[in-house]
Amino acid sequence: MSEPLNILIVDDEKLMRENLALIVSSFDTFRTYQAQNAYEALEILQKYPIDLVLLDVNMPGLSGLDFLKMMRKEGFETPVILMTGYPSLELTVEALRYGATDFLIKPFTVEQLKEALERLKRLQKEKERHDDEYEELLKLLKKKTQEQTLLFTISDRLTSCNSLARLYQEIVNLSFEFTEAEEAILYLLDLERECLAPEAWKGISSPSELKLSQEDPVVKSVREGLPYLAPAHAGEKALLVSPFMIKGECLGVLVLRREKDFTKDNLFFVNIILERAAPLAENFILHESLILNLHDALRALVKALEAKDPYTKEHSERVTEYALLIAEEMGLSEDEIETLRFAGHLHDVGKVGIADAILLKPGRLTPEEYEIIKRHPVIGAEIVGRIALLQEEALIIRYHHERFDGKGYPEGLKGEEIPLLARVLAVADAYDAMTSRRPYRPSLSPAKAFNEILRCSGTQFDPEIVKVFKEVWHQKIFPLEEEKDVAQSVA
Repeated sequence: MSEPLNILIVDDEKLMRENLALIVSSFDTFRTYQAQNAYEALEILQKYPIDLVLLDVNMPGLSGLDFLKMMRKEGFETPVILMTGYPSLELTVEALRYGATDFLIKPFTVEQLKEALERLKRLQKEKERHDDEYEELLKLLKKKTQEQTLLFTISDRLTSCNSLARLYQEIVNLSFEFTEAEEAILYLLDLERECLAPEAWKGISSPSELKLSQEDPVVKSVREGLPYLAPAHAGEKALLVSPFMIKGECLGVLVLRREKDFTKDNLFFVNIILERAAPLAENFILHESLILNLHDALRALVKALEAKDPYTKEHSERVTEYALLIAEEMGLSEDEIETLRFAGHLHDVGKVGIADAILLKPGRLTPEEYEIIKRHPVIGAEIVGRIALLQEEALIIRYHHERFDGKGYPEGLKGEEIPLLARVLAVADAYDAMTSRRPYRPSLSPAKAFNEILRCSGTQFDPEIVKVFKEVWHQKIFPLEEEKDVAQSVA
């Protein structure tokens, strides 16, 4: 019976080391040593004949990768299996450069650990028989390890995208990196316009659309649903084209160019990227379609409400326009701006639950009637909030009549207790309300409404948002009002 192999387990977590030692020892053919850091591990390597190192990548002090470099510098050629929860292309390339034998991606199973150790034993037996064959096996193992890590990286980066536009750009970025392309363009198929329209790109400033009628390898790839490789020729760069398919239907095409010819391995990784991206793109498309349909239905409800009341006609459109100008000046994210856009259009949808006799009353409301009107943000939030995808929008609608000093409704929230986007919408809503004519009062001029917003800074409105509104009003809103006045006078 052969001697058991000596395995050194290097991990800063004691429980992890002991569990691994217990599992490995149960395999009968292995003996274990433990080290909690790189320096202890180096001492053990110098004292004992270690056959394999199980090495954690993320350790305080010297990392696992740093220790691997130290081992090689000290002349230790001991095989090393790296353990990590966050593999990346950079880590893989660096580890393979310093002779890592294998990877275990946390959390791994006992079977995966056993398989990795068995692979090592087989490799060592092969090495004893045929050094040349051992080298080939080792190269193959390294290649497979690299492929697995790259696949993990592809999936991780694609699934981290939170919008269809970002997914499209990540497809381009990954393809550009993994193939060392000089240009990468993702075209989407537009059947109505009979063209391929560029959607995302890298390494090129402004790609043009391609007509489906033209004779072109890219168009041919879309028609046939097949990839296409062309070598560099007569001053033309090498070309790699791969159609982007979802359930057998062509959504678009990925086009890569570079001076050096593309390989089958390049095509393999491009196809993997597109295959992994396809179900994610489908989910985003369905999600966006659902949201747009819901939005259209709710906006139709708001339009019907405004059609009954000429004094509030187009109110939601104007409020949304002002709110987005403020949000953009504040530098809010694209996601926040889209959320605000949706909520702005629907902020008064709760008025469908208010009786017309109160909603359309020509005179001032009684205190009792005003209390009923004050229910509309809650009603609106309940309507929108029943849709699970619109929870943030529901909060904006619910709280857009809260005041910064806590004297608003429906809950009397104060200061930053009020969601930021609701505070933005409150300023836009109040400005448009003041500049709109009501049955019981004439409209204020833009300048008077602007001064009223400034006067209520810190009481009704968030003073920081009022500062931004002040800039936006001077630069964009007031010039827009002047244009409207000129257009109306000419008409």
